Amino acid sequence: MQTAVLTQRNFFNLHKSAPFIDWVIVALVFLSGLLHPSPKVFYDSVLRIFLIITVPLFTFAFLIYRFSEKYGNRIQGERGKNPPIAEEAFGSARAMFVVACMAAWPTGMYRIGLPTGIVWTIKEMGLNWWLVVLEMYAGIIAVDALTYWKHRLLHTKMFFPFHKHHHSFRDPTPFAGFAVGPLETVLTFFPLLFICFPPAKHFAPLYFSAIVGFVFLNLYLHCGVTFSWLEKILPRIGLNSSAWHNVHHSDVNANFGEVSFIWDKVCKTTRADYEQKRSAAIS
Repeated sequence: MQTAVLTQRNFFNLHKSAPFIDWVIVALVFLSGLLHPSPKVFYDSVLRIFLIITVPLFTFAFLIYRFSEKYGNRIQGERGKNPPIAEEAFGSARAMFVVACMAAWPTGMYRIGLPTGIVWTIKEMGLNWWLVVLEMYAGIIAVDALTYWKHRLLHTKMFFPFHKHHHSFRDPTPFAGFAVGPLETVLTFFPLLFICFPPAKHFAPLYFSAIVGFVFLNLYLHCGVTFSWLEKILPRIGLNSSAWHNVHHSDVNANFGEVSFIWDKVCKTTRADYEQKRSAAIS
């Protein structure tokens, strides 16, 4: 009984302290640059990467938002009020700042001539084309598993305070696509740090193409509408769709997959609502 009371008390304390912990994480990833081989290049890289990420991200978020609201099929019906776009954009900008700080580690090393895992040619990879593509698919499968179980972890009582910000956007827009807390951002994007190690080779053309593809997929997953042709194509290639992910925002305990629905099917964490919404979208 006493143990249960202590556990409950710790949960509520964490619930209150989670925002503070998230801001501490922001400060720590920023200050980590002081340990970089070249702090000056690190912080210059943070600024450059942040701008390179956020300017296109918010530009496309705006364009997709305007296009989807005009031509897409609303999933949750007409909006009763204007979406909190400023709050969504702030959450995404904060997350992208954390990403910029992590990406600045390998980028800064690359800029000062230190070896990293980024390679630009097949010859540098030491593999042929089909093995490079196979390695990329294996990486995507691994990331899909990582994000699924990370998402499940963040929906436990202990860790949900670090994830609830994203679920404050029940009927999201593309601006909410990356509006997640700093802890969740670190848990999602920490593989970027693997690039710091030369043996962990990443074939740049495919690697960056996969990242861009993930960004556009995520913007669609959070646009709040469906397009029938996308709802037909995406599930056929094993990827989530807007109808699929919107169920997660309306019911937080289902459809956890962030790239694919495979793990949801295996672990039986799907909701039947998805099939109804998808059928409505493609009919």
